[in-house]
Parts: sequence; structure tokens; C-alpha cells
Amino acid sequence: SIGSSGINAEYGLIARKHGETRSFLRTGEIAISTYLEIQDNCVMSCDPVFNQNRDERLSMKLASFETENVEDVPLAQQKEFFSIGMTPKQATHSFLITAEQALPVNYKLDISHFFVGQYLDIRGLTINRGFQGVIRRWGYKGQGKFGRTKTHRRPGSISTQGLARVLRGKKLPGIMGNRPHTTRNAQILYANYEKRYLIVEGSVQGVNGCFVYLSDSEEKDPIQGALLHYPTFLGDRMELGSEIYDNGVIDPQKGMSRFMRAGEINRNSENYELYLYNEY
Repeated sequence: SIGSSGINAEYGLIARKHGETRSFLRTGEIAISTYLEIQDNCVMSCDPVFNQNRDERLSMKLASFETENVEDVPLAQQKEFFSIGMTPKQATHSFLITAEQALPVNYKLDISHFFVGQYLDIRGLTINRGFQGVIRRWGYKGQGKFGRTKTHRRPGSISTQGLARVLRGKKLPGIMGNRPHTTRNAQILYANYEKRYLIVEGSVQGVNGCFVYLSDSEEKDPIQGALLHYPTFLGDRMELGSEIYDNGVIDPQKGMSRFMRAGEINRNSENYELYLYNEY
């Protein structure tokens, strides 16, 4: 998000991935979506950061998800938690913010920070596949089946004759996955404020149970900048209700049989949108 000072700042929450599901859209399409659990994100600190652009920002450190065994948290982090009167958490992450977005220590951010229909950038690590060869890691076709000995899945020549070194970026066997990745413009389709989880459109990187970091979309901010909660949602959370669906998503509690009947109608016909409007 962009503050009133014009400095681009990243503001978000820590979430945990809990598998994928399907969402039925009013257009008759089925969208892959992902469950994201969000517990209370507690503010640990807000420290100044100076970068190359010489614009002063703050690094707001958040902590979330209670730990069952305190010994699993490193001793240095335990001292940091106890110094501010907070119980140790499983996940911590820092977000760059402006001075206007600073919040006091031990302030709790929850799922109401985001609203249904908002676009998010989701950061996290991809699945760790371990050490893999060139066929699985880079999609090599492999060598022929006949006329060769134990070289069927090997990369072959790497074309370094006369250089006496391996070219930078050469596709060779190595560790596959476990790399930082950002999913851009993932739209929130559903929010359950009682059970504290979101459903976002599309797949999210990482294994089930991993931690991901949500922030306002950098590409969609100019479109929905007027609707963003700044610095966070400060109203009465009881007014939001228990759950909210996006306007383009069908509530499954209304019965999927009507959705299936809608799928039998030709989507190119003039009566298709009228049918959806009357049914839902």
C-alpha cells in the first residue's frame, strides 16, 4: 500500500496454508482456491530502516501462531518474546511500513485487516524436492535408449571446451524447490471471521502447513486503493458477521443442484445470465 507520504510500503499478515478446494463462480466456472488460516498477528517491534533511496521506513515485526512446546523456539527469540511480555510464537516476519502505519507493541492484527474481493501478494517457499537430475529439474528429454551405456538420464556435454569453467546459469542437477516465490494478484473469495480463515483464488506455493506472508497487491493498489483498510481495520469486528462471500462466488449452502442445472444451459445463450440472476 502507499501512504500519504507517497512512500511505497508493504503491509500484511502471517498465514498458514491448509490445502486446496474448489470455488463455484457465478459465470459457471470452477476455480481452484486455497485455504489460508490467519490467527492474531502480534506486533513485536517497529524499528527504523534506511535504504539506498534515503527514505526512512519502519520494519514492523509480527509474530503469530502459538507454539505447543516453548523449547522449539530458539533461545534468542525466547528472550525477545519475554522482554516484551509476549508468549513465544511459531512464525515471525518483518514488513516495511511508513511512520504513519506504525502500531504499538503487542497490538493484535487479525483477519479483518483484509476484505473480501481484495487482491493479495502471497510470499513463501516452494516445495522442497531435494536433489534432482536434469530430467525432473529442467525437463530434459534424455538421451536415446540404445547404443549407449548408463547415460540415458545424464545431461551430456555442457559445452565448456576451451573455457575451463562452467558457465553461470548452466542447467545441471541440483537442489530443486525450496526457493522464495511470490503469487501475484490472488483474490480473496471468502472470509470466515469466526473460524479465522480465508479462501483465495488460485494455488499457493508450499506444502500444507507451511507459513506464507500476505500483503496488499502491488499491481492492484491503484484500482482498489480507496477501499484498503489504513493502517488496519479499526471498526467493530462484530459488524462484519461470521462469514462473507465475494459477489462472484456462489454460496454452497444455497444448494449446488441449481448450479449444476445452470451448467446444462448453453453459456453463450441470452438466457444464461438471466437464469443466474433469478436463481441467486
